Amino acid sequence: MTSQQFGAVQWGIIGCGDVTEVKSGPALQKAARSRLVSVMRRDGAKAADYAARHNVPRSTDDADALIHDPEVTAVYVATPPNSHADYAARALRAGKDVLLEKPIALTMAECDAIEAAVQETGRKLSVAYYRRALPRFETLREIAQGDVIGDVNLIEVRQFKRADDVSGQSWKIDPSVGGGGSFVDMQTHTLDWLSYVYGRPAQIKGLKKQVLDLHAAEDFVSYLADFGGVTVSSLCHYSAAIEEEYALLHGTKGTAKMGLFRPSEIELVVDGAAEAISLPDPAHVHQPFVERVVAHFLDDAPNPCSAADGRVSTELVEEIFAGL
Repeated sequence: MTSQQFGAVQWGIIGCGDVTEVKSGPALQKAARSRLVSVMRRDGAKAADYAARHNVPRSTDDADALIHDPEVTAVYVATPPNSHADYAARALRAGKDVLLEKPIALTMAECDAIEAAVQETGRKLSVAYYRRALPRFETLREIAQGDVIGDVNLIEVRQFKRADDVSGQSWKIDPSVGGGGSFVDMQTHTLDWLSYVYGRPAQIKGLKKQVLDLHAAEDFVSYLADFGGVTVSSLCHYSAAIEEEYALLHGTKGTAKMGLFRPSEIELVVDGAAEAISLPDPAHVHQPFVERVVAHFLDDAPNPCSAADGRVSTELVEEIFAGL
């Protein structure tokens, strides 16, 4: 059966962990023409518990059983990045469309394999860079591309966090599983959004370090990127003494500032006058993006983030980590 025959996208989740509890899982249930019919986790008891709490009809500890379930027409892969390429290819070859968590994969070879599977099967795949659809990010994009603060020429990106607290999610500081540390886990969102707004940068150079040597992953990353007329300067420190994060856009007439990983107003200063734009995030932040994915899967609407789009941030991380 296809999504069109059901009249809706019938989702199965591979990896019903933390990201699916509030951000994405309920979004698959609440978006129009979208149903969550099965979930999988290697720990079958945890999968069953998730299904009971979220009113999902079925659960399993077998990824192949979910992938080949005839009522599942699309698979949301929400596992750590080191399994993305495998699960995405298996789902596509089983005739399912795929929503793939970010980052798309660990390596360029894995990105190539995912894109090849999309071409081979003719199925659809979107990468879950959901900030592309959040209202406050869309408003910031309009500011970045418009004349509200004049021509934007510099963007400062800053993220300071205290030493990584990843209790229960140690894969996030294991480069063999997640591709890096907090920078890869979080700032690929920023790199994707910048590329969404301005296209791929002409050049990008970075520096990564282990400041406290607490784990195998980096805890300090800085980079400079040239997006044509816009320079991006980023400083990310994950063993800092303070907590602070924002993007600050500098234009010829003023500035726009917004937090990228916390609820935040857009703070405008134009010709010396301050204004705040409040656009609260929805309860389930993936939902606006899921609605675009559903329209793509069912109606052939534009893909909100294709495999080719999704690989850009992974390429940029590789270039940043290559050093100066």
